[in-house]
Amino acid sequence: MSKVTLRHVYKVYEGGVRAVNDFNLEIADKEFIVFVGPSGCGKSTTLRMIAGLETITSGQLFIDDVKVNDVESKDRDIAMVFQNYALYPHMTVYQNMAFGLKLKKTDPKEIDERVKNAAKILEIEDLLSRKPKALSGGQRQRVALGRAIVREPKVFLLDEPLSNLDAKLRVQMRTEITKLHKRLATTFIYVTHDQTEAMTMGDRIVVMKQGFIQQVDTPVNLYEHPANLFVATFLGSPQMNILPCHLEEKDGQLSAYLNNVKEERVNFPPLKAKQLSDRCYINQDVLLGIRPEHIKLGTKGLKGQIEVIEQLGDETIIHAKIAGKDDDIVIKGAATGKYKLKQEVFLDFEMEQVHLFDPKTTGSIMGIPKENRFPCQILPTKAVFGKNEFVFSASYAKRIFERKNEGEKAYLCFAPQKTSLIPLNDGIKLKAKVDFVDKKTDSSTVFLKIEGIEQYLVMALEAETSLKEGQETEVYVKEEDISLKNEEGDFLTSREIILPNQTKAAFKTEGEKTFVTFGKNKLVFPKMDVKDGEHLILIHEDKVTPVFSKKSLKALGRKQQVSFDKKRLIKASAYDEEQLGKKNAIFVQLSGFDSYATFLVDADFSVYKAPKFSLYLEDGAFSIIK
Repeated sequence: MSKVTLRHVYKVYEGGVRAVNDFNLEIADKEFIVFVGPSGCGKSTTLRMIAGLETITSGQLFIDDVKVNDVESKDRDIAMVFQNYALYPHMTVYQNMAFGLKLKKTDPKEIDERVKNAAKILEIEDLLSRKPKALSGGQRQRVALGRAIVREPKVFLLDEPLSNLDAKLRVQMRTEITKLHKRLATTFIYVTHDQTEAMTMGDRIVVMKQGFIQQVDTPVNLYEHPANLFVATFLGSPQMNILPCHLEEKDGQLSAYLNNVKEERVNFPPLKAKQLSDRCYINQDVLLGIRPEHIKLGTKGLKGQIEVIEQLGDETIIHAKIAGKDDDIVIKGAATGKYKLKQEVFLDFEMEQVHLFDPKTTGSIMGIPKENRFPCQILPTKAVFGKNEFVFSASYAKRIFERKNEGEKAYLCFAPQKTSLIPLNDGIKLKAKVDFVDKKTDSSTVFLKIEGIEQYLVMALEAETSLKEGQETEVYVKEEDISLKNEEGDFLTSREIILPNQTKAAFKTEGEKTFVTFGKNKLVFPKMDVKDGEHLILIHEDKVTPVFSKKSLKALGRKQQVSFDKKRLIKASAYDEEQLGKKNAIFVQLSGFDSYATFLVDADFSVYKAPKFSLYLEDGAFSIIK
């Protein structure tokens, strides 16, 4: 077994630079998984945290269900191959490969057996006596891999190992590493910025941007079902064409008017129109995406003019201009010499392959949505949506923020990939009817209707599914996979239990002042109408303001704009935090509290930036319970 699990992993450097944010991933035993994204997206940092070369700021890392946050790198049973091969120039290939085993004082006979076996696998048996300077780039790469193989680790970590090779050698080594994975049958985690490497090598791909996971899926599903605009345009060469458009529906026909030009219109076939996940986008501006290979030049469609022709031997890339759009439309097709510059052509879109994106959130609004999102009403013990309800367990109820908003409009959300046809003990059970099934290369998307809800319930299933149009079924979702959000998309649920901010406090009034003491905190407020003595108080989660020391302000690179009454400050020490959209939930330790206290502050404040700070109690910050 060599399973790797990352739960809510963060990496924040000094000065508050967030390299990795809330990284959640389970890597199966023997899986080949690829981290891909632009420079600075956090992929190498995540790999280094798995290797133990970077400390984890917050979160948990497990290898084979054993937590290894505080385990030394050498004791994690992993092997890493770096971008620069880091071979010892004065040692032979044999000595380089054997060096790690010698440090572990492995039996010489076993070392010899392992080195020669690895050399045979990598076909470098005749190079064992050479030194690195006498090797080509590809041969050095094989030696670096061999040095990792001889350790027989649970997990292989590869950080852009092919980036120093020429194009032809990269293709060759790409194939060799894939074969090696199948031969060794162990877990590979591979980092690259090259989308071709990611698409051709990975069982699954993790697409990252600015420290956040954008989507995790198989290469085919990422290509056919991008979760957002970034994934859609990052994968694919040439990249997906993106056209601003306006959606309209008339007499049952859904149409997209490109660039708000009434003459430039494309119509959606009935089945594709049904995949619009939220009908509120009708009569709204959206972004239409279509890949270059899904546009044909023919006798119908949008009128355009050819601006550039790129002949690539087996295929032709054409750049065409259409009315109302500054950027060219890119078309990819079979090689042909019949098109000329400035020639007028018609662009025929394969509308079954079109994608739609929200221009504000950039999330996909057609096909597989990032999440099922149903309007609901939050009540004390449950959330009601349509004629369905989600009954909270005791622990789930304690994870909900802003309970003062009970009864107000909210949204119940869960990912299409988190749905199941197998009965579960917790969560929700929904009776649903299949409206239609959209089958793709690697998966099937099932669109179902549930009573009392206008939106579809969308399920992402294996390519072969027994569900058929018109069939009634029951759909299950685990409680842990369900979140509640407000209308703006901010989370109302936290991964940590929200304990009531309750503590016993002593009150004493002298003249026009009331002194309040709990733990080591001694506070002074204007005179309160409360009897002297000990009372149980509740500090409200949204009635505090973080206040920083001069040292923290310097580290944060900011100035404190407002002066605060020092007699209303309590010292806090960070425990954890969670980003909830425009707010940040902070879990802090306060004197006088047996466990942590929970507060909601502005999202630009992070306990990782300033782990020690003070909290200013605003007017009405606490209530007396008894």
